[in-house]
Amino acid sequence: MMQKSVLHILVLFFLATSCKVQNKTVVGAGSTGDRKENQKEEGPYFSSIKTEYILKDSLEVVVFLEAKVENLKRNDINDIQDIAKRIKASWILQTPTGIKEKLESGKVNMGEGKNSLSDNLLYLQFNIPRLRDHNEAVLALEFIDLSASRKFTNETYIDFSGSRPNRRFGMYISGSDKPSFESFVRVGQKTVFKSMDGFSHNLVIKRYSSTSPAALSPMSTSKRNELVNYVEQETIAIKSGQELIFDKEGSYILFDNENNLENGYGFLVVNEHYPRLTKAEGLTQPLVYMSTNDEINKLQETKDFKKALDLYFLTMTSGNQAVAKRIIKTYFRRVEKSNELFTTYKEGWKTDKGMIYLVLGPPSRIQRNGLREVWLYSQSANFSEIIFTFYRKPNQFSEDHYELVRYPEYGAYWYPFVEAWRTGSVLE
Repeated sequence: MMQKSVLHILVLFFLATSCKVQNKTVVGAGSTGDRKENQKEEGPYFSSIKTEYILKDSLEVVVFLEAKVENLKRNDINDIQDIAKRIKASWILQTPTGIKEKLESGKVNMGEGKNSLSDNLLYLQFNIPRLRDHNEAVLALEFIDLSASRKFTNETYIDFSGSRPNRRFGMYISGSDKPSFESFVRVGQKTVFKSMDGFSHNLVIKRYSSTSPAALSPMSTSKRNELVNYVEQETIAIKSGQELIFDKEGSYILFDNENNLENGYGFLVVNEHYPRLTKAEGLTQPLVYMSTNDEINKLQETKDFKKALDLYFLTMTSGNQAVAKRIIKTYFRRVEKSNELFTTYKEGWKTDKGMIYLVLGPPSRIQRNGLREVWLYSQSANFSEIIFTFYRKPNQFSEDHYELVRYPEYGAYWYPFVEAWRTGSVLE
């Protein structure tokens, strides 16, 4: 009786209290400012920045940006004209190498065109030149608060060759006139892939079995190719501009040529609750990062996932329901954030970035340098500064795939964080 009541209290507690997280990008000083400092700021600040781009023609690229800007009402900023007077935006195209060379630059006139500000959501659309002498570049965006002399930055990799179909065909969902900033579509949503030229093009979508494993631990020395586990289930021939409604969840890959499957665009078709997990089976899977091998085996072998969840948290907390509630609430909200931030052709919590974010939370700072991204966690009473380095390594399904550089020495930091989760000491 105790096990049944605890499951009802704990799991339903999580399902009832989970809220959808709106931020897309990780907040750090290297991108949009320090999160803790920003919360104390009286001036406007960017809490998240999302960017997409589509090649328009041989001369131009259209850039789409969506950002959350905080403290607007406090600073009497009510519309796009107000924010354009307070914050100046500019862009720079740089070489994607360690020593960045400026290739082109320009300003973003926020008060013009299709740009808008609704509540605290800023939307920008502007054009940049399509460089002929460079197949790739880094687009660095700068937003300067003129009153506070504070700068917010964001970087986006640009592929001028258009090798990926999503760089020529934007994904538009539910009749929106803006391309989606997400890498997932919900079952039943109307979806259209269309180009900027307005013409009809032949495209192919393949559905694969979704069997991506969770990320290997930061200390792991193992190597694996998870794509070998993807088995094609269905091929759908479509035209650009054709309205689609997906009725099956899973991993989908968009190709513009069925005979060339080297560079696709991977996205997930998910249920209406995603990025939040709601099914008992789904809730057991992310627990791999804070579980022992014996616990993992029991979770994988179970036929009753609700009962397995019950036993898992009862055993971990010695029946302490208050501690169990705290662990469930905090951990699965972190899972939800990881899904929203890092989903590509697989769930965000399964990626290397998602794993680090889930266990350690948002980094104190982020440093981006070409194809490398460094997350830094500040020194505390329990550990010195921790540094995680990710390298961008595109694969067949994604251009936004990052791999963590793993070291056995991470164990000295990793295990204390895992233990903090198991004892309910992690604070959100």
